[in-house]
Amino acid sequence: MAEAQGDGNGGRYTGPVAGDATPETDPHDDPAYITRTKFLSGVALVTGGVLTAAILVPVVGFAVAESVQEEGWQWVDVGPLSDYPDGEVGSIAVSGPSPESDRRAYVRHKDGALIAIWNRCAHLGCPVAYSAGGDVYSCPCHGGAYDSIGLVTAGPPPRPLDRFDVKIVTPDGKEVAKQEQPANGCPTNGAKPNDRVLVGRPFSIDEDQNPYELKGPGEPVTGVLANLYPF
Repeated sequence: MAEAQGDGNGGRYTGPVAGDATPETDPHDDPAYITRTKFLSGVALVTGGVLTAAILVPVVGFAVAESVQEEGWQWVDVGPLSDYPDGEVGSIAVSGPSPESDRRAYVRHKDGALIAIWNRCAHLGCPVAYSAGGDVYSCPCHGGAYDSIGLVTAGPPPRPLDRFDVKIVTPDGKEVAKQEQPANGCPTNGAKPNDRVLVGRPFSIDEDQNPYELKGPGEPVTGVLANLYPF
């Protein structure tokens, strides 16, 4: 601090005098300087990103899981042909390679052929019931209705009931007949009562009974929505 000199008219002044202030630097100009506001904003952005990922990842994973994961399968012996008399529909439990793939099927033996229909409603997956009197299938959850071969007749289902591959083999494993086209089923002409019925891979069909890769509940197999689902 500077010391003032006398002017000749009085005593010497020895008190403080004003001087040039040393300029202070603004920390905001320093790129490394982080204010409390900037810090909290950064924390908010990071937290929001984490929460968004936590919500979206399971949703997207659920939506695409069935379309990107292939289900393993194997032929399952569901008994001799004699267990499925011509003109009747039988209900059986089918076991897959894991507990998650266990399911129930309706094995229909009519018009000289076998078809195996999955009892999972194509709307939201509820188990459908078979009515022998009307030879139809119905879903108790949302009113989905299907005809004798699982084609949609009423309600919200976007496609027919799914099917299974079917073939017939001799007791020692020699193939007798196999389902080539879903609409034709597996022919039983020439098969013997003690020949074995095997149920295999599940698949979806359209209204013309053309086969498609297995779809999840609510997923159509044709049309624009089939390309957009599940997004």
